[in-house]
Amino acid sequence: MDQSQKPSFTYFTVLVLGQFPRFLLNYLDIDFEDKYIDKIEDSFRAQLKYGQVPYFVDNDGFSLTQTGPIIRYIASKYANADFLGKTLKDKAIVDETINAVLTDVVLQGYKVRKGVEDIKTLDTIIPRYFGSFEKSLASSTGKFICGDYVTLADLCVFIAFHYFIYLGHSESLTSYTHLHELKAHFESNAGIQKYITTRPVSEKGI
Repeated sequence: MDQSQKPSFTYFTVLVLGQFPRFLLNYLDIDFEDKYIDKIEDSFRAQLKYGQVPYFVDNDGFSLTQTGPIIRYIASKYANADFLGKTLKDKAIVDETINAVLTDVVLQGYKVRKGVEDIKTLDTIIPRYFGSFEKSLASSTGKFICGDYVTLADLCVFIAFHYFIYLGHSESLTSYTHLHELKAHFESNAGIQKYITTRPVSEKGI
């Protein structure tokens, strides 16, 4: 396969888990084909390892599903060597943070918006997780979770914070000053600015 072809990413118009690879690819200024779909056609589903999206195809034809593996792969290949952590402990913290964001934060916010979970769930989720992220940033030796350098964990925390504001929970997040500073840091990135302002708006609000 032609190595010069663009990577591609496929997911629904909604944000939820698909926003993580999209934010990352734009943050790293990677030229890729962004495919928005309304549903998974049977012919496309047959190509998918687990019959579901998100779906990433690199420029050599290598493909992945599942958000966590996709963003870790993109970070490993396209970002600088420190983006997944400089030290063994930092790498573990990055992984710990990513897993918490994907599983315990964003999916819960999505389920509440969909009416699957009671909104009171957020009374626990927001202080427990965003409070913990805020504490990590406040106690850091630098501006970021692992100190003075940015990692994929910081980007994922920003995306979760951005998403909860998008879902309408900004009043519950006003006191997290370090998270707002992190948000400002990433939103100053040209690729992220472009993605936020040009992405399709889902009528579902998720």
